Amino acid sequence: MVLYSVDADFVMVADGDTRKLDRMKKKRRRHVRALPCRFPETVEKYRAGTLKDSDLRNLIWPIREKIAEAERTDSGREKPIVQG
Repeated sequence: MVLYSVDADFVMVADGDTRKLDRMKKKRRRHVRALPCRFPETVEKYRAGTLKDSDLRNLIWPIREKIAEAERTDSGREKPIVQG
């Protein structure tokens, strides 16, 4: 989850599991996939300094499950053969 922008090229990310809030990772924007999810309550907790790793895990887990399900569904379909 992107927590804040460093500058035009970089953001800071954490997931509460492998990348905790006290060890956020600096990532280039082009290496981060955007999803149409917004969590204003999480932003407020982060600004207030009360956001915990467990809060991030609880937000991210359902999203990861949906993505994994979509990938399992897509991998079962036959890919069209390109003839040229």
